[in-house]
Amino acid sequence: MKIKSYIFLLLAIVCAAFYFCRNSLEYKIQSILNNNCEVGVAVVKGKKQWLVNNDKTYPLMSVFKIFVAAAVLDKAEKENISLDTSIVISKDMIYPTYSPLRDKIKQYPYQSSIEELLVYMISFSDNIATDILISYLGGIKKLNNFVASAGFPQVVIQVNEHQMSTDIQKQKLNRAYPKDVALFMKAIDDGKILSAKQKTVFKQITQQTTTGENKLKAGLPDYVVIGHKTGSSDREEGVKIGDNDAGFVILPNGETYYIVVLIKDSKMTDEQNARQIAQISKLVYDKLQ
Repeated sequence: MKIKSYIFLLLAIVCAAFYFCRNSLEYKIQSILNNNCEVGVAVVKGKKQWLVNNDKTYPLMSVFKIFVAAAVLDKAEKENISLDTSIVISKDMIYPTYSPLRDKIKQYPYQSSIEELLVYMISFSDNIATDILISYLGGIKKLNNFVASAGFPQVVIQVNEHQMSTDIQKQKLNRAYPKDVALFMKAIDDGKILSAKQKTVFKQITQQTTTGENKLKAGLPDYVVIGHKTGSSDREEGVKIGDNDAGFVILPNGETYYIVVLIKDSKMTDEQNARQIAQISKLVYDKLQ
C-alpha cells in the first residue's frame, strides 16, 4: 500500500509540474517562436524575471541608443549642464544614413540643443544625432565604460552608427543579453543610474518613440503607456542580423514591467519579425496585467 501511495504521490507531483510548466509565461513564449530566427526574451517585474534564450548575446542595433541617452543625461547631471546647451553641427559630421535631423537642417553650421539631439536619437532613431552625442560623451570607449560602471559589464558597445553604416559586419558588435537590457531600464527607474529629474526626461523621450508601431506597442491596448526603443539591421545574404524592441510598460494599476525582445539571424521578413515581437508583447501583457 505504501508503494502505491508513493507512486500516486509521485505521479501527482509530475502532473502538477507538467501543468505548471505548460502554463508558465516562458513556456507560452517558447511555444510561439519561429524556427527561422533566434529570439531572446527578458521580462522583469519587481523581483520576478521571465527569461527565454538568455544564454547568449544578441546584436543591439539601435537599442544601444538607450545606453547613449542614459550616459548623456548622467553627464549633464554630474557636470551641471543644461539640456538647453547647444552643440554645433558642422557639415563634416554628416554622412549618408537614416537621419530626420539631417533632412531638417538647411544651412551649416547648425546649432542643436542636447535635448533636441536626445529626442531625435530616441524618438526618431536618428543615427547622426546618436554619433554627435557619442562624440559629446568623449567617444565610444567612454560610453562602454559608463555602462560597465553602472553595473552592466557584459553589455558590449564597440562601434557608433557611422561605423555600422559602412561595414555590415560591425552591426554585430554592439551586443547584450536581453536580461541586462531589461535590468538596465529598471535600474534607471529605480534611481540607481539617473537622478529623478533626468529619469523623467529619459522616460518622456522613450514614450515619444515613433518607430516600431508594429512591434511591442502593437501587442498592447491603445490606452497602455509604453516607453521603448527599437532596433533594426541590414540583411546579409537575405538574413536579418537583428530586429529588436526594448521598453517598459506601465500597467493600468500603475505597476511597471520591462520587456526586451531581441531577434537575430532571421530569415523572416521584417513584417514577420515585428509580428513575432507583438505576439510576445501581448502574451506578456495578458499574463501580467
